[in-house]
Amino acid sequence: MFSKHKPTSVPADHTVSPPASSYTAPSRDEPRSGNGRPATIGAHTSIEGSVVGEEELIIDGQVVGTVEFKRNTVSIGNDGRVEGDIVAQTLHVAGSVEGRLIASHKITVHHTAQISGTIITPCLVLEDGAVFQGNIDMDAENDVLRSAFGGSVSTPAPQPYAQHDAEPAIDDDDADESAEAETQREENT
Repeated sequence: MFSKHKPTSVPADHTVSPPASSYTAPSRDEPRSGNGRPATIGAHTSIEGSVVGEEELIIDGQVVGTVEFKRNTVSIGNDGRVEGDIVAQTLHVAGSVEGRLIASHKITVHHTAQISGTIITPCLVLEDGAVFQGNIDMDAENDVLRSAFGGSVSTPAPQPYAQHDAEPAIDDDDADESAEAETQREENT
């Protein structure tokens, strides 16, 4: 019934179809998810001109020109250097930038960063030790943001400000009770 004879080669006209997969590549209009590897401009790479893309970008080398990744994150590494404008959804700067940094969501300037120019974003994190010279505009209605992102600027939810050294707030009821307790203490002494 079964033969122990095995073919020694596969016929030339034999094709194998790839296995079915549930993965679908993102469309051109969708931002690339964090599943793929980001594009990288390496430490020994220098680019002059515009860099435009639809994926995450890490700059460890040098760019002289415009960097435009409007729907994704751009990160400038410690040794990265950009001379020109950067437009992204989110920016992380640890290297050197001369120009405008424009982000629709958030810009984080790390302690190793050196920036000379203008920061335009609705949310900014500036770490101690970062060197910054220029202007900051955090108005979500800024004309530059609106024109760069076609009116779709995301403003992060405000974070509560923690007052560590302040006395706790006392409402009127607590104040009345506190005054009554103080009066009773004085009467008992």
